[in-house]
Amino acid sequence: MKKLDNDGLKLCIYQAQIFEASPIKFQGSSKIFLHRFYKSQFATILDEGYISKLSLSIEEAFESIERQFGKTDYGQIKYDKSVLYWIGYITRYISYTRQVSSIFIYKTFHIQLLLDSYKGYHSQGEEWVIAHLLEALGLDESYFDVNVRLKNLLRKEQNKEKSI
Repeated sequence: MKKLDNDGLKLCIYQAQIFEASPIKFQGSSKIFLHRFYKSQFATILDEGYISKLSLSIEEAFESIERQFGKTDYGQIKYDKSVLYWIGYITRYISYTRQVSSIFIYKTFHIQLLLDSYKGYHSQGEEWVIAHLLEALGLDESYFDVNVRLKNLLRKEQNKEKSI
């Protein structure tokens, strides 16, 4: 686990501000925005953790995502900006401190789980939130360890072969 340093904190706040601005700056639904964001090249740059590569301009984020995926006005449901801020912050915190990609976070902690958790979790500490999100999924901290995930995948493949 990596400790949250000044650069990590700046990245968490930056992503939170991008998410918070998305209901106004992104024409489509919040669900579409989140899907595009987590799969974007821009998110990959954030995953690298090099704050010096970024201008920290919110406009830059939306322009980058639009360049990659094109414009859309698909969907109309916009999530509350406070909820989006929290989702942006906590998912970047997890990505930064556990050194996992945005897409890994997106696939692990489905948006509906985060939306449903907001009311009870947003005022808690980050580590508490992570522990409880993992618990809700029947996982523990070892899930973030790439070696543990690889071993589990290999075991699953072995079990498939044995059952054939």
